Amino acid sequence: MSLEETVALTEDERLEEDLYPEAVSGINVGQVVAGGTVHGGVHQTFVENKLINEATRRHHLLRAYVEQVVQSLAPRSYRLASQDQGLTLDRAAAARLVGDQPWVVMLGPANSGLRTAAVALLYESSQAGRRLEEILIDEERGRPFAAMELPAERGVTYLLCLPHQRERVSPDLGGRLQAHAANLATLGANLVVVATPAVWAAAGSVGTAPIVQVPPPNLAEVIRRECAVHAVDASPIIGNPAIGDLLTRATVVDAMRLSGIIVTALRNHPEQDVTKLVEEVCGAYGDWDDVLANWFSVARSVRHRLFLVAAALLEGEPPAEVLDAVNSLGQTLGDLPSARSDGLAETGLRALMSEIKAEVVDGGLRFERANYGAAVLTFLHGDRSAWFHKTLWEWAMDLPLRRNDHRQTRLAERIVGSLVAIVLRTRDTRPLVWLNRWAGRPNLQPHVVQALTATAMSDEVGADVRSLLYRWSRLERASDQSLCTIAEVCSGELARLYPRVSLTRLSHIAHRDSPVVRNALVTAVSRLWEVPRLRPRIVEVLTNWSEGEPGGRTETAWTVFAALARSEAHPVLVTWHDESLRGGLVAAVARLFDQSEVDEARTEFGESLLDAALWSEVNRIRIVEFLGDVVRRGDGGTRRLVRLSKLTFAWQSVDRDVTSPDRRDVRDHVVESLHQVDPLTIGA
Repeated sequence: MSLEETVALTEDERLEEDLYPEAVSGINVGQVVAGGTVHGGVHQTFVENKLINEATRRHHLLRAYVEQVVQSLAPRSYRLASQDQGLTLDRAAAARLVGDQPWVVMLGPANSGLRTAAVALLYESSQAGRRLEEILIDEERGRPFAAMELPAERGVTYLLCLPHQRERVSPDLGGRLQAHAANLATLGANLVVVATPAVWAAAGSVGTAPIVQVPPPNLAEVIRRECAVHAVDASPIIGNPAIGDLLTRATVVDAMRLSGIIVTALRNHPEQDVTKLVEEVCGAYGDWDDVLANWFSVARSVRHRLFLVAAALLEGEPPAEVLDAVNSLGQTLGDLPSARSDGLAETGLRALMSEIKAEVVDGGLRFERANYGAAVLTFLHGDRSAWFHKTLWEWAMDLPLRRNDHRQTRLAERIVGSLVAIVLRTRDTRPLVWLNRWAGRPNLQPHVVQALTATAMSDEVGADVRSLLYRWSRLERASDQSLCTIAEVCSGELARLYPRVSLTRLSHIAHRDSPVVRNALVTAVSRLWEVPRLRPRIVEVLTNWSEGEPGGRTETAWTVFAALARSEAHPVLVTWHDESLRGGLVAAVARLFDQSEVDEARTEFGESLLDAALWSEVNRIRIVEFLGDVVRRGDGGTRRLVRLSKLTFAWQSVDRDVTSPDRRDVRDHVVESLHQVDPLTIGA
């Protein structure tokens, strides 16, 4: 084993101590995953890019997503509640109510499609061109949501979905939302709040808000319409008593998952009779739990069992590749001796495939049963010890490391897809620790970032994964590669949905003195700087980083500031109309020029101010005023003036005045203005 692999393994074990404190147990009957089905193909898998794209479309309320929701929406009724009566509204009338009121509260049971019903109303009310946005709860776990900072832009309709847990909302939340809605009304904007009745009561429900109650839809109609969107007629299956029995215990989320299974079953077996199709659908919906329990209860050989597990993880790979993995899996688990077991006395490929009901399709091994690979992994997660889980994923993550050819990426995609699937299905984030084995490897690093981003943005485990990223960012012994991975995750799509959470994790990384980590932070914050609405918060965060002693986070802050100053939006100009932000940045720059050492970051940032003054007359006036504020800030103004003047003459020396008149004019303007605010001159 190489030194690099030894270091990675040591870090995995440290993370493992945190994530695997005790065994996991549970029964895997009817696991529910929202939005986790990929339609088409013989087998349904999770693709991390699809999860990221879907979360982005969903939470940004992109037009294509909203139209897709409306296209498949089952008929819903909306009931306007009052003290003594209720008025039933159709979707158009309810949408007019949303458009006419500063805010509306929609109440309904959890997992009843309440958010979907709200999106439909927003679609109706946005036909006149109103922009839609969802407000995500960008708070650390364990902190009740109190609506301290909410967006307010002119002409926008906002959707806010409150959590289902009563303890996650502040008791005065209702009053705060009412005040925010009043502010939105002055901007021609409005707010739609979605909650369960219990949560709204816990938030201190406000009597002045119009309350719209939304009962659950007919689940059979939900399935019929969702399947129709994919050009599949599900009517024969929906009418079967076995499906009807499933729906009596289902929620809207369950119905959506069942729709995906029906689409796949009908596409895979269009000629199969209804009875067989219903059996397939019911088996996949229940994760084939009874079938797998019976299969494992029979005294099958170790080789059969290992082949099933290897096939579940490597489905789609050539059968010979799956068979080849059996020996290493058996040796890792301790079920096989160290010597290979490939002689004539062993069961061959055809017999093994027949036993697990698999076939070869387009050169790859595929299960005949829909969703069977994911079901196998789900069953094992609830049927085996934590040691087994850890060892299995350790083995799986090592498989791509043994390859250096084009198949490495393909295999990595399969492994990480299975890992993400099991994390979402079981709502257990601990397998994510093994992604660390791929950190720092150029070919595999993107898969790590995508998997962490997808799970951190998911509805199932998003809060848990964001909490994991927090703990990992604070781990003192974390490797540079792991910290760089976290920085990349927290500067992508996750940061656009959860900026406060992402910047907090970057802040914990920022105190590391590693040049590698510092460069990763420069790249990460520069990516976030491309999003204009995040710039004020970024300046605030960087200003906080700069408040410590020289080195560590302070050095990182000015390295990042220098990089941002080279962009089209200089940090000083971004803060110009925000007195609080601007004052904080003035104080930070004053501290920077109070330091006796002249480092590269100080020189770069100082010169960037002078470069920005060249852009326009307005910029010059603002930069000069900013530098004057820096000189006037507290004691030591004359010292700062001298250092700024020296930097200015270094930026534009006298001997180059003829060839650079614009720079000469800026220099002279800055130097003259600084001397006018010299504390010694003013005092005299």
